[in-house]
Amino acid sequence: MQERLEAEARRLRHKLAKVEAELAALGEPGQGGEIGFLDLFDLDEIQAIQDAFAAATGVASMITSPSGEPITKPSNFCSLCEKIIRTTEKGRANCMRSDAALGKFNPKGATLKPCLSSGLWDGGASISVDGRHIANWLVGQVRNEETDLKKLRAYAREIGADEDAFAKAMEEVTYMPLDQFREVGRALFLLANLMSWTAYQNLQLRDNIREIRNAHKQVVSLRNYLSNIIDSMPSVLVGVDAKGRITHWNMRASAVTGYEPGEVEGRLLSDVLPELGVELARVSSAIDEGRTVHQERVPEDVDGERRYHDVSVYPLVANGVQGAVVRVDDTTERVRIEEMMVQSEKMLSVGGLAAGMAHEVNNPLAAILGNARLLKKRLLEWGKRNERVAQECGLELDRVIDYARRREIASMIDAIIESGERAGNVVTNMLGFSRKTDGDVREESVAAILDKSVELVKSGQDLNHHYNFKDIEFVREYGEEPATVRCEPGKLQQVFFNILYNGAQAMTFAMAETGRPPRFVLRCARSGDMVRVEIEDNGPGMEESVRKRVFEPFFTTKAPGVGTGLGMSVSYFIVSEDMGGTMRVESIPGRGAKFIIELPAA
Repeated sequence: MQERLEAEARRLRHKLAKVEAELAALGEPGQGGEIGFLDLFDLDEIQAIQDAFAAATGVASMITSPSGEPITKPSNFCSLCEKIIRTTEKGRANCMRSDAALGKFNPKGATLKPCLSSGLWDGGASISVDGRHIANWLVGQVRNEETDLKKLRAYAREIGADEDAFAKAMEEVTYMPLDQFREVGRALFLLANLMSWTAYQNLQLRDNIREIRNAHKQVVSLRNYLSNIIDSMPSVLVGVDAKGRITHWNMRASAVTGYEPGEVEGRLLSDVLPELGVELARVSSAIDEGRTVHQERVPEDVDGERRYHDVSVYPLVANGVQGAVVRVDDTTERVRIEEMMVQSEKMLSVGGLAAGMAHEVNNPLAAILGNARLLKKRLLEWGKRNERVAQECGLELDRVIDYARRREIASMIDAIIESGERAGNVVTNMLGFSRKTDGDVREESVAAILDKSVELVKSGQDLNHHYNFKDIEFVREYGEEPATVRCEPGKLQQVFFNILYNGAQAMTFAMAETGRPPRFVLRCARSGDMVRVEIEDNGPGMEESVRKRVFEPFFTTKAPGVGTGLGMSVSYFIVSEDMGGTMRVESIPGRGAKFIIELPAA
């Protein structure tokens, strides 16, 4: 019997290996009342141990709550107790009162004494956890040499049971000497103590699991929070190890590249983002030196558009593994705004100069134009005074006029007047830097003004004389929705003309080198509250150093005497200051240039 008890004790210990899985289905302890016996033990397992104990010892056995309510099913119960005494109201009440008394805590051993109900010998040991009484393990329902049979018969009458049936059932009750029953009591006490210790371990394990779960929830919550922060950042964030293999990939990186994290993890950064392959050297430098490496305004050509990025490499050591975080920020708009601000500062600086120069140039220019017109009138036109002075000089006015025309003096004078008027326009434009004019502002179709500028470029006398612009191809890609702005039509036409004129010159000069027939692509469409105009050519393009200075006053790449360097700066001023819009240029050497103008829609 002792060997079987020890085997069952080992079986109980083995039960601990399954506790974690079983506790996963339990509720949180301490909520909704005190911890109960079934919160810490599996009922089927305990029932099996109880049945084995009863079968090995020959006694009845049952586990109850501290108040005497049954928890397990009775094992090896005698007919006297189960079918006679407990079927009566008074007998059952006495049994529960006896069970509660037998299970009281007794550190010295099991409590063994006659049942308070039938008088049969019973025993009990308490099961507790962390100082709390959670169950009673009861055994007994045996007769021994001290059993009072007369008293038992009297008890049958007391509870209203059938005396004959009571007496017959009494004869079937197991007889066990008191010494043997005390041995059973000692075994019961050992098992109850083992169950108490197991209950305590289960409680600690349960609390530990609860703490681990709470900690795990906090870790998961924190991880999700940090992941959301990383994914919500507008920067491309890529984690790499010391060999440049990708370990982390945020949502912005997925949006920019189209690759999901699972597709790139473990791959080389240079394979996924070739444009960042050069950063691998900075990754190694950041890891070796333990410092952040930062590179600003890294240029990149994306679908024919020049864009800029700031690239930062941060050293990272996680779980003893070295690596780095590569952060890429698209700073194209910031660079463009900075360039516009620089350009605006240049416009302001030239404003004061323009006002002074305009007055200094206007006076001699007015004299030139006045005298040229007067010269044309006196030399080439009929008039009484002209005829009288010619006669006084002994000349015939007809021959003088004929001589002047044959020597093309008229066209020379017209050229002087035309050049003077153009110079006057330059002075007028320069005055625009220092003050705004109150011109005829009205709603106009941008596409119509753009078309007029095209015709001016194709048919201008000077242009046709020096350059063959008639064969330039113009491709129009206009939006369906009317694009109108409030403007002075002449000023906006001047802006378009300057761009087209410069582009036509550049394409014509470079045609022998590029082998491409000159071609403009004109785009005009409404975009939200703005009208966007794009003028794109297929000329030689611009180096970055030229592109940055293209709107700078007096800056030109043309030969001396060909350009003044004011056309594009005046255009920039008209768009930004007069019309409240923006103007910028995108260009890649050898692949043409594209001017982008955005104006507030009417």
